Amino acid sequence: MTKRLICAIAVFLAMSAAAAAQQSWRERCRNQQGGGTPGMVEFCRGIAAVTGNDGLDTPDEAAALRHYQRAAELGFAEAQATLGSAYERGWHVPQNAATAAQWYAKAAAQGHPGAELNLGNLYAKGEGVPRDLAKARQLMTAAADQGLVQAKRALAALDSAGAPTPPGVALFQQAQARYRGGDHAGAVKLVQQAAEAGYPLAVYQMGYFFENGDGVSRDMAEAARWYEKGAAMGEPRAEAALGQLYESGEQRPNNWVEAAKWYMKGAQQDNAISELRLGRAFQYGIGVPLNLDEAVRWYDKAAAQGEGQAAYFAKYIRENHGFDGSTQSPEEDALIGPYRGHPWTLMQPPAGRVFHNSGERLAYFRAWVRAGQAYEQCIADHRLASPGTFYTCPAPVPPN
Repeated sequence: MTKRLICAIAVFLAMSAAAAAQQSWRERCRNQQGGGTPGMVEFCRGIAAVTGNDGLDTPDEAAALRHYQRAAELGFAEAQATLGSAYERGWHVPQNAATAAQWYAKAAAQGHPGAELNLGNLYAKGEGVPRDLAKARQLMTAAADQGLVQAKRALAALDSAGAPTPPGVALFQQAQARYRGGDHAGAVKLVQQAAEAGYPLAVYQMGYFFENGDGVSRDMAEAARWYEKGAAMGEPRAEAALGQLYESGEQRPNNWVEAAKWYMKGAQQDNAISELRLGRAFQYGIGVPLNLDEAVRWYDKAAAQGEGQAAYFAKYIRENHGFDGSTQSPEEDALIGPYRGHPWTLMQPPAGRVFHNSGERLAYFRAWVRAGQAYEQCIADHRLASPGTFYTCPAPVPPN
């Protein structure tokens, strides 16, 4: 798996909050168009390099790191936090917790919440800095006061440090070290032991491994089994993944009400992916009543945790006064795409509409298309009719 500091691809990599936040920086840099401070400009060049200019070029991670380094030296807090994460994780530089702490400290001094959290974690573990729980708490509290959900969780973990370690945690930590060392198959064996010992995060991770064929052969039936087991244990990442299976109909029935239920469970635990998917459910009526205000509310929650897609969707809905004209799937887009720009317009389903599966929503738009085609045929007949012939062509209306 390519280790890019652009987003947290998997929980198992345990990328920093600063790195995860770059998912929204990708959108910000697009909108910046070369403007901003010299440090921001340099940082955005790094984002462009690591993404290959959004797929137009070949990604160049080494060049990205050089841009991040220059931006950090110019005092840009986001770059300092990112460089700290690079040194903490050994991303194209020798792994060095002390150097990571130095860069985190520079960004934290500017009030960067992700750097405050990451530096607090180093103080809590005594990595790169002397172990200092009071300092760790101070930094985590500063991050939490800025609304960083991960910092609130870290504080809770710090408070419960004296509690017994959940079964499987030590095995999971060993697996993380082995994974980072390149032994993915060996890591999977340890994660499975941690999962069988009852560690919920390990249960979710087994689903992730099987879904992505990472360290094991890809097996969606096994992935679904692990996700379902993790969701039953209340693991929010597993809840989001299980919801996605019900939404897509892969390995589970295409049941959107069930999908939305699992998204809601994960979102209520502040899981950003669940919040993003729940926002999407409210936007399109996926198992819940279509409600654009609720969609924006959940998108905003996910965006606050660095989900750039959520920030984009919320902005798009707001700027289009609720109606964005977008589609939920490629099949839906293929169905209604040819009719965009016609005298009549395919309208978004009304507020409150609930679709129970993908077939129901496609049927809604097929009915729209039939109504539109009938209207256009009526207009065509009128144009070809004899002079003096009177026609009434009612405009198409949304299906029931």
